[in-house]
Amino acid sequence: MEWRFADGTKLQGDLVSKSGLQTDAATAQEPVSFEYYFIVTDKCTECVGFHETPQCAEVCPVDCCVPDEDHVETREQLEAKKSFLHLD
Repeated sequence: MEWRFADGTKLQGDLVSKSGLQTDAATAQEPVSFEYYFIVTDKCTECVGFHETPQCAEVCPVDCCVPDEDHVETREQLEAKKSFLHLD
């Protein structure tokens, strides 16, 4: 399923994501795969600033939410991403 930076955030108009992607917040982005669920690294804050633990892992019935060693972020980086996405 396509996703947008604007979905579930307060982002509007042109932006540069934390990974350097330049786009419009309303532009549809291609998913990693149409065959399985995935987490959009540019939008995931691991629920920092919202919940004590990542909610995807809390509700996953098969424990398939595992850390991505290619995208490890500090709490400070996750807080900055939350502020960027939600315009704190």
